[in-house]
Amino acid sequence: MSIDVCLTVDFDGIASWSGGARRSRSPNLIARGEFGEVGANRLLDLFRDRGLPTTWFTPGHTIDTFPEVCSRLPAEGHEVGYHGYAHEPPSSKRDEGEERDILTRSMDCIERLTGTPPIGHRLPGGNLGDRWVDLLLEHGFRYDSSMSPHDLRPTWVRRGDVAHTDRAHHFGERTDLVEIPFDWSLDDWPYFSPEAPRQEGLRPPDDVYGIWAAEFDYLADRLGSGVYVLTVHPQCIGRGSRMLMLERLIAHMAGRSGVRFTTMSTVADEFRRSHG
Repeated sequence: MSIDVCLTVDFDGIASWSGGARRSRSPNLIARGEFGEVGANRLLDLFRDRGLPTTWFTPGHTIDTFPEVCSRLPAEGHEVGYHGYAHEPPSSKRDEGEERDILTRSMDCIERLTGTPPIGHRLPGGNLGDRWVDLLLEHGFRYDSSMSPHDLRPTWVRRGDVAHTDRAHHFGERTDLVEIPFDWSLDDWPYFSPEAPRQEGLRPPDDVYGIWAAEFDYLADRLGSGVYVLTVHPQCIGRGSRMLMLERLIAHMAGRSGVRFTTMSTVADEFRRSHG
């Protein structure tokens, strides 16, 4: 059995409320984003104590707003990937020049933090269209984690798909961008976010543990190999009861033989070498 576990953190901070599509100025929502700094430090302490390398998708706005906690990311061996500057999704309403400016500004923030440009990308909403894929390839990105054509294995990103409705779907050409699966079922936002419906957004941590552990057990017991990608947001997972649940999940996964906790870039590079 060979299973890679990628613990990924979308450290949106205040940008998830003040930027992107929301553009909120609500002090209540801003405070939720501010709590992300508290949650991020708790996560980093947990990963440090367990010796776990992780991948953080961090907007440039978060790097500029919370420099102290963000400085811990490269110092403690974590990978930092692209997630917009102020959580902006790609949009057909912008021209290519605007999107390029957002991309390069965000990349500059990450390079200033880590010393190297990012090679990993996760959309802060929106769609991974052909124009955005071209920009990622142009700027040296090696993997994306925004879609899940397979739930537990990497695939290749395509461009040029045509969604016919009168005949079969046209699958476009394979690009050199690896897709590492992202899915809402393994993301804490639908279960714990204040934006989710009340019956979902206030889910007990034990309920969520049951879903996340079962997904891992299916991979371990039925498939035997693959990649398990968990996504958490510090402002959601950072509360005490949820942190205890995450600790329990990590212990559950670490207790199985053949399990490796690793970064997304490692998974992407190994997939490229074996499937090139």
